[in-house]
Amino acid sequence: MSVNAISLNAPARPSISSRAGEGEIGITAEAWLELIDREYLREFVSSGGSAVKFVEAGAGQIDEIQARLAALAEQHGLASCRIDASRTKLHMIQDIFFAVSRSLDWPGMAQAFVEALVTDHGYGWPRADGGVTFEDVAAYNEIDVRLFRRDLNRWLTGDVMQDRTMSQDFRIAMATLSRTRLEPDETDVGVTAPVLEWLRGELRAIGPLRETYITAKITRHNGRAMLRSLCRWLRLCGRKGICVMLDIRQVLRTGTALAEGLRYTAAAVIDAFEVLRQLIDDAETFEGLLVVVLADEALTGLDPKRSLNAYDALKMRVWDDVRATGRDNPLATLVRLHSGAHETIGAS
Repeated sequence: MSVNAISLNAPARPSISSRAGEGEIGITAEAWLELIDREYLREFVSSGGSAVKFVEAGAGQIDEIQARLAALAEQHGLASCRIDASRTKLHMIQDIFFAVSRSLDWPGMAQAFVEALVTDHGYGWPRADGGVTFEDVAAYNEIDVRLFRRDLNRWLTGDVMQDRTMSQDFRIAMATLSRTRLEPDETDVGVTAPVLEWLRGELRAIGPLRETYITAKITRHNGRAMLRSLCRWLRLCGRKGICVMLDIRQVLRTGTALAEGLRYTAAAVIDAFEVLRQLIDDAETFEGLLVVVLADEALTGLDPKRSLNAYDALKMRVWDDVRATGRDNPLATLVRLHSGAHETIGAS
């Protein structure tokens, strides 16, 4: 689908208006995306700010909104990730981290970080193909390889291991991945594969990581710290941040409306809402993170077990206490997209 012409069922020009005959206030998808681009992605998130936004939209809009957000994120130097609650356990923060992790090129990020680390300290980089060893860099700069190893370890200590904004195990993992970029012969049989499996939630036991001094698996107890660390690492690797899109429609469904995939009990719904509540409360501790939570009208419906009415702690954080009678606030935490007859989302 072309980025320049994503069709949505809404008016052609960006506008904020009421739904005729319903007395319901909404904003067009184009207007909202334009505001998110201008007020968040372009500068705020790219400069290290973080926010959580909730969007209530029609079923035909959500996929196209995600495509447009991904394109805008790439345009501004941010990574992006789509997470569907029908395939990812939204009520477990570690599973959200694993879904984001699986969308990223960890070796590529480590490669970019190492190259920048070496060149920022005045050394030349031999070639651009990435297949470079300690010996290659030392020879290219006409220094002893032992001195270069010592220098790299010192730089990794200062720039990674002493960066307290990342958790200790995460720092160890990133230093390990960075170091092994200069030891290509060890990447398949050494510690690289277990570290990647650990980051992606695929490692069954912590044993293979014992020699790296990583001490624990990623669980709900350290999942948010890992996500916070990931955001910091992205910026160290040259990305300005990440836009994470959470499609939570499956959480809100029950009975005949339930699509294929994961099923959420009433207790799991509350846990999922608690995860979202924690993301809102912790937003200021993340670096360069925009979370867009996408839902249908069931989010603000009357179901006492699956709508926002099920969990006041989340509802109080996203619901406007004071609402104008003539128009919606397009920058509110929760917005409802207007669904008119014809709308085209064009490039900014």
